[in-house]
Amino acid sequence: MEEELDIRESLANSEDLDKILIMAKYDEEVLNELIGLLDDDLWTVAKNALSIILVIAKSKPELYEPLIKKLFAMIKKSEAIPLTQEIAKAFGQIAKERPELIRSMIPVLFANYRIGDAKTKINVSYALEEIARANPELMGVIARDFAEMLTSKRREDKLAALNFIEAMGENNFKFVSPYLPRIISLLHDRDEIVRASAVEVLVHLATLNDKLRKVIIRRLEEFQDQSKLVMKAVREGLSRLTLLERSRPQ
Repeated sequence: MEEELDIRESLANSEDLDKILIMAKYDEEVLNELIGLLDDDLWTVAKNALSIILVIAKSKPELYEPLIKKLFAMIKKSEAIPLTQEIAKAFGQIAKERPELIRSMIPVLFANYRIGDAKTKINVSYALEEIARANPELMGVIARDFAEMLTSKRREDKLAALNFIEAMGENNFKFVSPYLPRIISLLHDRDEIVRASAVEVLVHLATLNDKLRKVIIRRLEEFQDQSKLVMKAVREGLSRLTLLERSRPQ
């Protein structure tokens, strides 16, 4: 007789995940056990349980509604980057498939980013970036906050806003165009890390838009900075954009 599978042990060791997925698809008790294991103290157990639940949710979208509150609790307490990334991925998946569930969560997530401790800020930023990447339209409710963050005195705010805007641009360029003047102004920020990050974001956005690419190439060709870090980003960015421009059909 086949030995009964210890689901928690298998999740902890990342073993038999395909088998658990099949079991959970057809056995409600196994699915409920996976949901319960999202609270497990061992991050690998919670991560693997969540990854299986996300696969099942694609064919059982009713799972998303009870899952959303669980995800919020998980993102705040997660101590492991792989688990945090999986939770963020879940937020992104729901943003794409059930955006109405995420819409009301965005101000709450952003408030936790604003007032949370360092760990909470980092964790929540992962979630917001995934949501922005999956469905940038949902970010409209906090779009003004991103603009304000770009002019903040705090480096962390500027870098976070740049990351959020870059993620939005991967889906649809129209959502980031209003921020371009402020991002370009960051090329002259007093902080070299902010300047270098602004270069990198502009380069990335320029890879997604032919018209912007020409503008950014001209601007970077004329740009000079005393920081080696910034000029390294400029050289690498120019090389990347020039190669793209040359390979573009005329």
